[in-house]
Amino acid sequence: MTHSVSRSAAFPWLDGQPTHLPCESGDVMPSVLLPGDPDRVSKAAAVLDQVKEIGRRREFQMARGMWNDVPITVCSTGIGGPSTEIAVVELANLGMKRAIRVGGMGAIDPSMPLGSFLIVDTALRNTGTARVYDPSCEPIPASPEVVEALERAATILKLPFRKGSIHTTDSYYWGQERLARPGADPETLPTAGLMRRLTEAGAVGMDMECEALFAVGRALGSQVGAVLAVHGNRATDQWLEDYEETQHNLIRLAATAVSLLDAK
Repeated sequence: MTHSVSRSAAFPWLDGQPTHLPCESGDVMPSVLLPGDPDRVSKAAAVLDQVKEIGRRREFQMARGMWNDVPITVCSTGIGGPSTEIAVVELANLGMKRAIRVGGMGAIDPSMPLGSFLIVDTALRNTGTARVYDPSCEPIPASPEVVEALERAATILKLPFRKGSIHTTDSYYWGQERLARPGADPETLPTAGLMRRLTEAGAVGMDMECEALFAVGRALGSQVGAVLAVHGNRATDQWLEDYEETQHNLIRLAATAVSLLDAK
């Protein structure tokens, strides 16, 4: 058996190429938008100008383009903290300075309509990946300058938004007080009452990536932020079936925030 002499198991890149992402350093701009779903990368890139599709490997789909003459890379993270960590670490080592998650969430505030946006100012502590990078129990804040730029962008574009905290979880079903079998009794869930407790703790929604992004990105010196579209409202039991326009506006909002930050 032959062994590579140029790859370290401690940092398993080869000739400057990342282990997982389908790109090289010139493909990663200082500002990166991070959707979860790989299929949303092409949809996000379609909003930008001068788009170049970069490639796909596993859950990581990548493209880059321009918005208001500012270069932006788009890279999917897949679902959850572990794959988000991989994307953020490799992007940071390839030149990323600012990462903004552009994803969906389940609102637990009944006043948040479907298709509106949450600009995340803090992520509550709950997931395993984030604890590796920030072992404290304190909520992890987004970078204030990113939050401010997202608020300004939403105001400029006249999009419905609010600012608030997200509860990030490693679990989509029981971990978000969902049923794992149709017709099951919600009162028998081990997480019964979770949404009420989260509301009391100040959260307005749930997602699966923000806490990891904030913990890993901040540990590596990147600016971090997130803007999430309300794809479902758990308090009102509503689900957004047609979210094409919402996704389009989500990318416009985040890209406009990037251009505002770049102008500084």
